[in-house]
Amino acid sequence: MVRAVDLRAALPDDRPVRRRGVAIAGRGSSPRSTWLLTDGPLPERTLLAETAIEGMPLTVGSYHAPPGVTWGLVKPRQAVVFASWLATQPGPLLFGADANTPLVDALQFADTRTHWHTGDRHLRGEPGDDRLFGPGKVHPLDDALRRWLGGCPKDVAALQVARPQGPLAVTHRTGRRKDFPGTARRFDSVWISRHWTVRRIQHLYDEGIAAGSDHAPVVVDLDLTPKPTPG
Repeated sequence: MVRAVDLRAALPDDRPVRRRGVAIAGRGSSPRSTWLLTDGPLPERTLLAETAIEGMPLTVGSYHAPPGVTWGLVKPRQAVVFASWLATQPGPLLFGADANTPLVDALQFADTRTHWHTGDRHLRGEPGDDRLFGPGKVHPLDDALRRWLGGCPKDVAALQVARPQGPLAVTHRTGRRKDFPGTARRFDSVWISRHWTVRRIQHLYDEGIAAGSDHAPVVVDLDLTPKPTPG
């Protein structure tokens, strides 16, 4: 296991939440290198590791967006820095995220709306988190669920009838109280470069709640495309 808090010295004025950060865990040999994306705010929320599968190098990441309600413009600024970094990476690459967005998880990706969408007046002219998680994304990675749905016309048809404006799956509920189930959201996702094929994806909301979390584990079975054979 690699923990972001082990790669960053805590500061005296850190909020308690900054002493947690994110982590990456796995089986097999240790990563070749691990680092935090320090160009943006809250670097402990963007952890990256370089490793390999059967000799093929790849980069994996863990990302946690701060809630915009408490962190304000820090949330989109962090997302923009990560999106810009992803845009420079050739892959193979994947990352898991608690994105705290989208606001609208529409079946048609072009209709997806993030909470800090570019053009929102609260951004004061700055770019938004749609650069990372919305139709304005500047990187080549895809949402694993959307790639999976691309090969499942029956599932797409069912979603079109049931909830065309989403969410496409439920991983969290905002405003959840004893007398109100909350608003269903898909705040948790896995994003993958073109090198991956999705075999199966699950969003285990009930299991997450039973385990004491307020989010669903997102479980994705992936195949990594082998290196092309020299001609």
